[in-house]
Amino acid sequence: MRPEKIEFLNKMPVRAFVRSVERYPYHWHDTLEIVQVLKGTVNISLGNDDLLLHENDIAVINIGEIHRIIKSEQDNKILFIQIDSSFYRNILTDNRYLFIYCCSAYHEAEAPEKYDKLKEQVVQLVWALNEQSRTDYNKNIENTLITTLAYITDNFDFLRWGPGTVAFDEKHVERLKQIAEHINNDHNVNPGLKDLAVEVDVSLHHLSHDIKNKFGYTFQELLYYSRIEHAAKLLLSTGERIVDIAMECGFSDPKYLIKHFKQNFQYTPSEFRKMHRANDKNLASQVQYHDYSLSEANKYLKAYKKL
Repeated sequence: MRPEKIEFLNKMPVRAFVRSVERYPYHWHDTLEIVQVLKGTVNISLGNDDLLLHENDIAVINIGEIHRIIKSEQDNKILFIQIDSSFYRNILTDNRYLFIYCCSAYHEAEAPEKYDKLKEQVVQLVWALNEQSRTDYNKNIENTLITTLAYITDNFDFLRWGPGTVAFDEKHVERLKQIAEHINNDHNVNPGLKDLAVEVDVSLHHLSHDIKNKFGYTFQELLYYSRIEHAAKLLLSTGERIVDIAMECGFSDPKYLIKHFKQNFQYTPSEFRKMHRANDKNLASQVQYHDYSLSEANKYLKAYKKL
């Protein structure tokens, strides 16, 4: 189950379903996932962020992003849309690195029109999936899906918008994509900011401040987070020793992994593994939810369907 394998039927690059979730432990999968709360509230962890989503809130979970869902005090109904990563990458004009920063809890209040438009796109996609009597059923879904993904990419790309609501200029976006490639492509390589500054042809001082100003984190903080998220997956999916995981994730000494892991996940790697790792049988027993028909989403989403 870690990573979770998602099957798409009938050559469709997308699937959608409605669930009431009691508990869905930490997992990740090779799909882009849209989650919208139709009723109630729910606790969701995206990476190291623990969030409470309310009715009508929406979030996009990145390809391969570690996450979990836990029932809050209220009952819930949640719409899930999972999109094949290969389909998504094939329609991108530039797929070197992509991280979607989209969650109502982050900044819907500052950009309500962007989120409303996304919810309209979700409605169109759900309606297309429900219209099985159409002769062009598959083509209609594919076209609607492409439109939805294009909107998400244009409006919630972290390297284009950062955590804010004002887009960066294209020159800065290209520079940031180069840097992101270095950070994420090989966890065993230690990219120095000085070397990256030379590669993108700016001063070290300028690049350091530019990253901090745009993302609210230093280069080192972003680098360490990328590594500890990879470490979290290894802790949950393998029996590797902490010292070996540290080396695989680019830490020269396990104490640095322990330090940065605890800063982000509030627990040491050993504590995190003890709390959340399980074999497939035990893990499957921890997954608790109730399925509903996809048509159940219609009555909650109709306010966003364009007339």
